[in-house]
Amino acid sequence: MTVPGIDSRRLKKFLRKQTGRSLVVDCRPFLSFTASHVQGSCNANLNSVVVRRSRGGAVPLRFVVPDERARSRLRDGRVSAVVLVLGTRQQSHHTATKDQDSTVQIVMNTLSTSASAGVKVYLLKGGYENFHSQYPECCTELKPGLNYSSVQELKEPVSSPIDVPEDTKRRPAYDQGTPVEILPFLYLGSAYHASRLDFLDDLCITALLNVSRNCAEYFKGKYLYKFIPVEDNATADISSCFQEAIDFIDNVRQEGGKVLVHCEAGISRSPTICLAYLMRSKQLRLEEAFDYIKQRRAAISPNFGFMDQLLQYESEVLSLAPSSPVKPCSTEEMTYNNSLESSVYTFPSTLLDTVPIPSSVHQFEFSPIKVSLSC
Repeated sequence: MTVPGIDSRRLKKFLRKQTGRSLVVDCRPFLSFTASHVQGSCNANLNSVVVRRSRGGAVPLRFVVPDERARSRLRDGRVSAVVLVLGTRQQSHHTATKDQDSTVQIVMNTLSTSASAGVKVYLLKGGYENFHSQYPECCTELKPGLNYSSVQELKEPVSSPIDVPEDTKRRPAYDQGTPVEILPFLYLGSAYHASRLDFLDDLCITALLNVSRNCAEYFKGKYLYKFIPVEDNATADISSCFQEAIDFIDNVRQEGGKVLVHCEAGISRSPTICLAYLMRSKQLRLEEAFDYIKQRRAAISPNFGFMDQLLQYESEVLSLAPSSPVKPCSTEEMTYNNSLESSVYTFPSTLLDTVPIPSSVHQFEFSPIKVSLSC
């Protein structure tokens, strides 16, 4: 699929004069997007699992356009132009190789199949850095001097059509909203969420599991704290912490409590722990657990080293799965439903939506060990 290019000046015109009829999709990595992006744009950073599963083809539109209102506009024909934004190096690589499995190619294929007829897709010439250098007033970026681990505020946009609280405007994307429920007793969030007493009280949190570099116990004496120091880099051995974290979560659950698992941004380390817990406790494959959590917290993106450790952990978990029929699941266990066209796993909570998973014939396998569908 060949996509025509537009220059920075024309994109600015779209932003000023065709705000309601245009959509900007940023294909850069999530942290690059969070640090600085075109005002009003959405991030289509596809994680490695989704990219591998797609094999360069289309993926569900929610992975490309996370915002539900923007998706509705796109499907209903209220958007006439979509502009894809890449980083300078990312764009050079795409232009030189035309990699069919690249993020931008997958985004293009998805838009061609999911958007309404008549929508034109463009590629921003020169990449984001060039646009930012020419029109910084059209961009939202971090305040100077802040880094990813300590960032708490974003520059307030020049104008906002929606009346939202000032504190919300200044928060990066990964700190927006409240912690998300993974299971009735398990929540996932960021360090900012862990510092908000109102969030913790509203969700009836009783314990916090911190897997970052900083041991912050904001309300010591009120909550049970557990600190497991983990660096967020591809060489860090997070798998050695899995059992310790799982035991802590299980202890909180058995005592009738609720635990919030967090790191700094709630993007890599804490989601990895939650993935490991789901895989172990529910005997799920990595891709099933990943899709389940991704639907609840779109920002998750474990680094490649953590994903590799989770793949190895998957083999260990599935090797322990029962191979012969056992007694039917209780109401507190996961059930398998054969009555639907596509298989679904249902978790024991009215607050959890049924999560579709791929059919038994996967496009690719994480490991040669098949998962048992018995509980």
